[in-house]
Amino acid sequence: MTKLQVQMLSTIICFIDGVAVDRVIGFEELGGVDEFKTVILTRRLIAGGCLLPKNDQEAGIIKIDKGRKKRADDVSDDDY
Repeated sequence: MTKLQVQMLSTIICFIDGVAVDRVIGFEELGGVDEFKTVILTRRLIAGGCLLPKNDQEAGIIKIDKGRKKRADDVSDDDY
């Protein structure tokens, strides 16, 4: 007798007002591993329109300060 091998594929389906609006099938979009940080899944669901971010970190927004702040020990060509 042969054994039947069953494999399962994790799937998340997002519904809004009874209509499926997004699907996450497997772990490929979450880094391809079955252990990932919750914020990765949260950002994926935000990108799919299933969730609204509660802060910039969840939305994946990175704040970059433009320009370079000069430190007291910073030496540049202008100092000579």
